[in-house]
Amino acid sequence: MMFEKIVLDYLKAGTNSDNDPEKNQQILVANLFGFIGYSITLLMGITAILRQDYLLAIVLLVASSLFFSSRLILGNKSLKNPYRFSGTMVTVSLMLLMIYLVYAGGVQGTGPLWIYIVPPVALFFGGMRKGSRNLGIFVLLISMILFYPNDKLLLATYSLEFKSRLLYSFLTVSLLFAFYEYSRQKSYRLSQEISRKFENQARLDLLSNLLNRRGMTEVLETEFSRSKRHHTDLSIIMCDIDHFKLINDQYGHQVGDDVIVQIGRIFNNELRQHDNVARWGGEEYLVLLPETNIQQAYSIAEKLRLKIEKQDFNQQQQGFTVTVSMGVYQITAEDSINHAITLADNGLYQAKNSGRNRTVIYTEQSSC
Repeated sequence: MMFEKIVLDYLKAGTNSDNDPEKNQQILVANLFGFIGYSITLLMGITAILRQDYLLAIVLLVASSLFFSSRLILGNKSLKNPYRFSGTMVTVSLMLLMIYLVYAGGVQGTGPLWIYIVPPVALFFGGMRKGSRNLGIFVLLISMILFYPNDKLLLATYSLEFKSRLLYSFLTVSLLFAFYEYSRQKSYRLSQEISRKFENQARLDLLSNLLNRRGMTEVLETEFSRSKRHHTDLSIIMCDIDHFKLINDQYGHQVGDDVIVQIGRIFNNELRQHDNVARWGGEEYLVLLPETNIQQAYSIAEKLRLKIEKQDFNQQQQGFTVTVSMGVYQITAEDSINHAITLADNGLYQAKNSGRNRTVIYTEQSSC
């Protein structure tokens, strides 16, 4: 269990819960490839020393140090995207090592067989566009080395059949990995899109397309925390459509639904960009006003109320008007969100009890 924990901690170094899953996966794979890269090249370098193949040993040990450096980069917090630098270093180090093995032949001419590692690494860390570009550069370089006249760029000796089949098979493997990477990225984007769609649906009211109670609660918590942190004003408006049951009884529920939608549009059109509005219940709306004191909130509420009162709601060429009542409350640092909403709701009830079609600022004095 201790060994497993050490391995997992090593592979997860640099990951962060704030990162998206794709980024954390790249960091984990960069750690894995870096570990495999410097372990294998270190072992092969030591083996080359024992065979007294010092040039190959130097190349392998340099490659090992580069792979190890890619691991260290992930812990560098001064870099904006350390995993990108790490992935690039792993890819470049691997390509340079493979180019050398093609040039020198490795052990008994088997060095070129390692080049099939390049496509998955290049495409994973570089993506389709950058990875394909890097693979294209790699293919051009090894093609030039392999097929330069009279093998002047080769230290090893290969037959023409071996060189051509090596290149054809490498291109085939690269195309297969490119297709796999394209499919993987497409599936990932699709799953992200579906996830965002369902997440948005969970936060939105299906009828009015405004935030629902859950969505507004999330925004409330964020803005409340920001308000306390920066000592800024924060106010809310609780709004209710007057005599909504009569609208449903007289014109039908479809018209009632249309009224809810149209009032929601008025809110969206009249409110500021940083304000938020939600359908809080059946015919209730909750408006959140960041950086707004109680008097400013009252002015906004009155503007909305008068706009709704003047709106002509048509039903079969017969116009009718709708009014709303509003309760306004300025949230304090000592409040909880639920308590603040309750007090705004109390202001709304006071507006209802006072004759409707009006705005009431809730204060401790007004509740007496």
